[in-house]
Amino acid sequence: MPKPYITLVVVAMLMAVLIIGCQSPAGEEQTVKPVAVEVASVARGEVNTKTILSGQITAETEVPVLSKLPLQVVAVKVKVGDQVEVGQALLQLDNKDLQEQVWQAEAGLKVAEAGLPPAQEESPGAAGARLAYESAASDLERMQFLKEEGVISEQTLEQARARAAGAAAQYQATLDQEKMATARYEQAQSALRLARSQLDNATITAPVAGIVASLPVEVGQMVSPSMPVANIVNMDQVKISLNATEKDVSHLQVGQEVKVRVLSLDREFKGELSMVAPAADARTKGFPLEVTLSNDGHLIKPGMFAEVELKTKAVSDVLAIPRLAIMQEGSRQVVYIVTDDKAYAREIVVGLINDEMAQVTSGLNEGDLLVVKGQEYLRDGMPVSVVAGGEAQ
Repeated sequence: MPKPYITLVVVAMLMAVLIIGCQSPAGEEQTVKPVAVEVASVARGEVNTKTILSGQITAETEVPVLSKLPLQVVAVKVKVGDQVEVGQALLQLDNKDLQEQVWQAEAGLKVAEAGLPPAQEESPGAAGARLAYESAASDLERMQFLKEEGVISEQTLEQARARAAGAAAQYQATLDQEKMATARYEQAQSALRLARSQLDNATITAPVAGIVASLPVEVGQMVSPSMPVANIVNMDQVKISLNATEKDVSHLQVGQEVKVRVLSLDREFKGELSMVAPAADARTKGFPLEVTLSNDGHLIKPGMFAEVELKTKAVSDVLAIPRLAIMQEGSRQVVYIVTDDKAYAREIVVGLINDEMAQVTSGLNEGDLLVVKGQEYLRDGMPVSVVAGGEAQ
């Protein structure tokens, strides 16, 4: 037999032996190793979308302090950063002339007070003038009767009339003098009040409680009524002004809770959306927003920058699953559900979706065991080994 032929026979025999050795015994199935997966129970929850806006923090209340008088500063009683209460002295202006005016007004009031009629209902002077008038009037009536009877002459009657008119004029003059004395006293009181008010204005006080943010004056400087001498800020609350887009603003509501991250502090705070403008700003074309937040301890300072996270859309009490559990297979969105230690593909319909969670509107039921880790290694019907589980939130 030729050598080449013998060689081919030997090779064929070896291949046959290898093939027979690799075959499983008759009737025995090949086993597939289960894929280790993590699962979570499908539950109901909330899915929302968010927007993040940036803005600068300002004090909720900032009040400029103005001088009411054009005077020289003689003392500065606080410094920038001091906590002040309502009415606390900030600056002292030169008040020597004002003090002199108060003394003069006090002296004028004493003089006017001395000229006042007694405090009773009718002063003795007025009472005497009234009695003289009443007597003259009674005498006139008697003379008119006697004239009618022809007892007295016309001249005597005229004299009685003159006495009555003089008594009436004297009574009225006495009343007028007393009214003038009272008016002079009231004017003196007003002058004293004004002088004391001007003296008080020479001490510039805090109109609100807060922190002195600026104090641009020094001793010896002249101040004027149009010149701010200090700024006081209320630090108990701070605010952030933002601009929302037309797309987002329709989903925002005053009062909704927001997350505020203050960049320089690297901390997150809870805030509240306190204002949503009804119209866009003509210059920026954005819709102005305002967020306020409590500032206990005054850790947050005006001028710091913050990022504000606002919910723009939200659905609650819906089937919500982790977004990473969803596989894209062509045009289909698929998840894997574990039943009897096997994973089965389910096509789902997704509603609202964000970076972390997705709303499922069709294809899943509450309580389904959803594969949340390891699904990329699965095919429909493959056996699985569950290594962890929880709730799909």
